[in-house]
Amino acid sequence: MVKEKSLLQNYIFNLIKTLNGILFPIITFAYSSRILGVDGIGKVNFAKSVIAYFSMLAMLGMNYYGTREAAKLRNDRDRLNQFCLEMLFINGFTTITSYILLTVSFLSIPLLQDYRNLLLICSSAIVLQGMGMEWLYQAMEEYRYIAIRSVLFQVISLIAMVFLVRNESDVVPYTVLTVMASSGSYILNFVNARKFVRFHQRTRLIILKHVKPLLWLFAMAVSIELYTVLDTTMLGFLKGDTAVGLYTAATKVERMVNTVITSLGVVLIPRLSFYIGEKARKKTDDLICKGYNYTFLLSIPAAFGLFMLSDEIILLFSGAQFASAGLTMRIMTPVVILIPFSMMTNQQTFVPMGKEKLILLSTSAGAVTNLILNSLLIPRYAENGAAWASAIAEMVVAAVCFMNAKRYFDMKAVFKSIWQYLLAGMTIPIVTISIQMVRVPNVIHILLAVPISAMLYILILRLLGNRYVNEALNKVCKNRRKGAG
Repeated sequence: MVKEKSLLQNYIFNLIKTLNGILFPIITFAYSSRILGVDGIGKVNFAKSVIAYFSMLAMLGMNYYGTREAAKLRNDRDRLNQFCLEMLFINGFTTITSYILLTVSFLSIPLLQDYRNLLLICSSAIVLQGMGMEWLYQAMEEYRYIAIRSVLFQVISLIAMVFLVRNESDVVPYTVLTVMASSGSYILNFVNARKFVRFHQRTRLIILKHVKPLLWLFAMAVSIELYTVLDTTMLGFLKGDTAVGLYTAATKVERMVNTVITSLGVVLIPRLSFYIGEKARKKTDDLICKGYNYTFLLSIPAAFGLFMLSDEIILLFSGAQFASAGLTMRIMTPVVILIPFSMMTNQQTFVPMGKEKLILLSTSAGAVTNLILNSLLIPRYAENGAAWASAIAEMVVAAVCFMNAKRYFDMKAVFKSIWQYLLAGMTIPIVTISIQMVRVPNVIHILLAVPISAMLYILILRLLGNRYVNEALNKVCKNRRKGAG
């Protein structure tokens, strides 16, 4: 039997991985955007957005399904072994299919031929992601291993980038290193998987039972991809590399902040799947309510802060040539709250419950909204049109998620403390405007505004008696006392 690991420890290791996954793109983007320029960044991100569709096909919803089902089987190694072999067989078939379709698309769409080398490099992530079996490590709650190996590959890639990306023509080396940073560690995953999977064991594979749930999750992944990647792809086709570059700069920090916030939810999936499998209703409800509240606790102040500091952040991380992206970033700030809420409902709650149809309903609504608005707004407003389309699409997704969640959970209990987060968050504009009046440099403004706002935010929540802040602070104090003892 697998020993139940600490959720706090899982979150800390996943947060380390996530923070490193944020620091790496921030550092590399700040460095590469000044060297490659708007068009260079636009080229790379357009190629990545195209490959994202084929990568999604190759995985076929396996990340969610694999994590959920493997978590249920983690105490039965024979059944887990068979399940893993079945997933690898399916992934092998879908990967070949994906490459065939990619080849057909490349030969039939003239624009893609201008990105031949970049598409080829980015496509290597399709194979690496499948063999990496990340879902298995998440199901087994191996977050310490995941964090260490991710940090290792990103540090190596960062060091290599300093030596290999030196001028605006170094788009190819930059692309290679970003793929290595994000997907190179999957090679270690495959080698290390022998700890859980007996690859050479002969067993009868039962494939068909997985097809239906995988197709539901694939349909969900398609609809998510449409409203999260479609904007970049349509910008590339309709407005070119410059618009993609500006949009990338505007959304980079917000997406990284969302990654930090939603990292909490990632560690909840295997635990919720386990509780649901054990029919532990009270533990399930408590964990879901806690997950939502920690999401609000982090996302609301992040949205306030990014809205107020958008111009300073763009200048700091991208440079003066990206300055016009500040407005685009402000338009997108609502998604910092909306995406974590939707992901907490869909991926972290409905996936473990097996409610794929409800997930598909909300994501499809977002996809249709985004497609229509992108078609109407991008031709006239370029990157700002894409930002409005994405923000409104996320509002639609969040609204449908809320309506679905009401049927299964006490959403009044979930939203009970939200007024506290909003009230405490309103102090952030006061802090940032006060510092602006002193007229300090951008870097100093950010370095002062972020910690002061964070401390004031936590202090107000503490004074309001917020249960989740008090619980987190008490755990920190308890761990310090243990360490001192």
